[in-house]
Amino acid sequence: MPFKDHDLNQALKNLREMEKEVERLLKDFFVSKNPMLMVSENGWTPHIDVYETEGAYIIKVEIAGVRREDVRIHMEDQVLVVSGRRVDDCEEDRKHFHLAEISYGHFVRRIELPREIDRDGIRAAFNNGMLKIYVPKAKAKESGPISIPISD
Repeated sequence: MPFKDHDLNQALKNLREMEKEVERLLKDFFVSKNPMLMVSENGWTPHIDVYETEGAYIIKVEIAGVRREDVRIHMEDQVLVVSGRRVDDCEEDRKHFHLAEISYGHFVRRIELPREIDRDGIRAAFNNGMLKIYVPKAKAKESGPISIPISD
């Protein structure tokens, strides 16, 4: 049975998402085993939660150790982009690592949002290493009968 275009497009999208997730898992595994990889051009990927309430979509980003001024949030079409960097500002002269699990460097997370959002109402709060982004849902347009006046 041949694939419909939308089925094939969805399958390709799912494959790309799986590829990204496998890449992230492999990177997390190998980076945690080698401290020299902790700061890299590829950066790191903070964990996120995305959930929905009655009136909004909520995105929580776990970015402990990232300074508020090092975080940027913006929209690209229907994609919310959260980016920034975590700096290793250790002042001690480190001779030998016994364990190194904290990732440093740049990060970017892209979250595709539904079209039914109030782009002007998006707001964010940063508290105790957690960035919380509120994306309000667009108000439903009124339905039902309306009277339209006729002008002369």
